[in-house]
Amino acid sequence: MRKSFTLIEVLLVIAILGIIAGLSSPFLITFKTEQDLNSTTEEVVSVLKKAREKAINGEKDSLWGVNFSQPFQYILFRENFNPGSPENETFQYFKNILLTTSKPEVKFLKLKGTIDEEFRIELTSFNKKRIILINQEGTINYYKL
Repeated sequence: MRKSFTLIEVLLVIAILGIIAGLSSPFLITFKTEQDLNSTTEEVVSVLKKAREKAINGEKDSLWGVNFSQPFQYILFRENFNPGSPENETFQYFKNILLTTSKPEVKFLKLKGTIDEEFRIELTSFNKKRIILINQEGTINYYKL
């Protein structure tokens, strides 16, 4: 006599696997969203710190800034923002993230690293949010909400 699985046993295993997959998918989506938001926040903070360091060091005798006016990207620039400048460094972020700012760009003053007024960046994805604040001294902090 041959030993094998019956059709009912195979269907039962498939149904159980389907239920497990269905129950775990919200967790996986939430995990992916959280990872995208965290990595984007860390990258934005890193680029802001890079702009500030360049300004403090007086690199190319200029102020340095980051522009957020382009969709799904932000751009590190020198002196005055020109979208076509070959000196720009462009960074992409995930399309499932909404990035809003208090102004289109932030500029760090040469040799000081300060800014004219407080600058706020909000990164949102579904019900998750991160806030990046830069005070007038140029200090960059971020918060998880």
